[in-house]
Amino acid sequence: MKFSWLAALLSLAPVLHAGEILVEAETFQNKGGWKTDTQFIESMGSPYLLAHGLGTPVADASTTFQSEEAGTFKVWVRTKNWTKALKREGAAGTFNVSVNGKQSDETLGNADASWSWQPAGSTEIKKGANTIQLHDLTGFDGRVDAIIFSNEEGFTPPNDSTPMAAWRAKLLNHPETPVLKDDYDLVVIGGGYGGLGAAISASRMGAKVALIQNRPVLGGNGSSEIQVWAMGNLPPSEYKFSDIIREIEDKAKASPATKEQFVDDKKLKVVMAEKNIDLFLSHHAYGVTMKGDEIDEVKVFDVNTAEPKRFKGKYYVDCTGHGFIGLWAKAAYVMAEKGRMGMSNMWTWKTTDKPVSFPDEKWMLPLTEKQFPYPRHHHAQWFWEGGFDNHPIDELEKTRDNNLLASYSAWNAIKNHGAYKNRTTGEPKKHTHAKMTWLAYIGGTRETLQLLGDVVLSDKDIEAKKEFPDGCVLTTWSIDLHVPHPIYTKYNPENPFISKDIHRHSVDRKVGYPIPYRCFYSKNIPNLFMAGRNISVTREALGTIRVMKTIGMMGVAVGRAAALGSALDASPRELYADHLETLKAAWRLEGKARFESPEAAVKSLKQ
Repeated sequence: MKFSWLAALLSLAPVLHAGEILVEAETFQNKGGWKTDTQFIESMGSPYLLAHGLGTPVADASTTFQSEEAGTFKVWVRTKNWTKALKREGAAGTFNVSVNGKQSDETLGNADASWSWQPAGSTEIKKGANTIQLHDLTGFDGRVDAIIFSNEEGFTPPNDSTPMAAWRAKLLNHPETPVLKDDYDLVVIGGGYGGLGAAISASRMGAKVALIQNRPVLGGNGSSEIQVWAMGNLPPSEYKFSDIIREIEDKAKASPATKEQFVDDKKLKVVMAEKNIDLFLSHHAYGVTMKGDEIDEVKVFDVNTAEPKRFKGKYYVDCTGHGFIGLWAKAAYVMAEKGRMGMSNMWTWKTTDKPVSFPDEKWMLPLTEKQFPYPRHHHAQWFWEGGFDNHPIDELEKTRDNNLLASYSAWNAIKNHGAYKNRTTGEPKKHTHAKMTWLAYIGGTRETLQLLGDVVLSDKDIEAKKEFPDGCVLTTWSIDLHVPHPIYTKYNPENPFISKDIHRHSVDRKVGYPIPYRCFYSKNIPNLFMAGRNISVTREALGTIRVMKTIGMMGVAVGRAAALGSALDASPRELYADHLETLKAAWRLEGKARFESPEAAVKSLKQ
């Protein structure tokens, strides 16, 4: 197979026009200890670098750029004071910038509560090669979108939050017509379990597949970055969806657990073995172009180089979880206004053999023992969840940052203020040797919106065991919805961060309930499939279909349908209306079955 690794960044250092010079932080050649965050591009316009050091400053990030002329340039850095945005005192994530070895006098990340350009003084730029360094001061999630230099009097940087904005493209010398990647039978956007199932199953039926994932690893919520273990059973079925899921699933003993238990390498190995998959890690989809009512192309850029690309296929499958492809294509959808399930950012700690300190900062919440559950077994689990009433896209960064604030504050309460006492002696538990070891900066979101198909599966359908002629993927999880935990929410009603699960045991976990295929394609975008938590269900039914293995099986069902549709020149809806028995035959194929082309697969199915 072909695999698009990270570009040779040293050869891609930008040669920029005099006047204004833009350097995107995510394109830094050496990121040091800074992390690339791609979660909030839709709301703030860009990936950014995050100094996620759990209270210990991270190693410097650095890069080079070329200038066509020497001179004195003013410097701005696009950043935000994230704790001020949460109405907390001070600034958690501060940093400074060095240009050609000279550090600016200004401390950055301590000004505006929203994304904006903070002035960083003036600096001397050389003709030819120059260097920039980002120096983290706190380890508490300072963030940098981009750095801009200008020697033009009166220049003010545009503060546009449009992804791949025209002014950025101009300064970065992007081509007017991005590179085209075409001739795909299926373009899969999202590399979680749904995207993996779709890409692998379609490729094994001989379809040519592009798999686009905006993170450097596969697995989505089930990756080592987020660490939600793979739930949902794989019960016996006439349809062989579970075969492929067994090839990629983790068997983590806890959630969260050690990084290795989420088998990122195992998932990657399976995908790389497929000759029909072109894998594009660290590539972010940010829009679509339409041809009539169909998707014509998906617009994508390489996160590490900012290079724009276009992807064209016969079919597209939205495995983004958030339903972004459907949104941009104007697919029919529904979204709960308030009271959605939230996002979790889990964390872990351990006891070491020597004392460990942790900063006690004014911006942290003054939490007590009653306001959060003690993180037993050295980890804070799924119920560290917030953002129930925040907009699931526009305010997603606020949700993640509130979760970070809650986690740091709870650990501070434990470490520095004696929260949680010995039940026998009444003395504070000793945590002098305890250390926070991991806190997910990538959030695990449960609910955004539902793209509508020809069937909208409801909890009433599931409870009544309503039969559908196209029932296929077996969901085995109970109807499981999360709400703010009433015990803890009373102490923090504006931003609750601990949840409670409410289960309705309406599904036989050993047998499962078959989800209709008509939930897996858009009712008004003829070439759009979906596989994941954004499929066509009510929010109550979302409570049962949203777990990893079930989502993976959705992907397998969709991947085989797309390959079949390519051979038969049939839309997702036409596959149901005119070719359902052939589609069912494709679903009965063993997971390891392979064909040279979709046409060969159809010929075999009809013999």
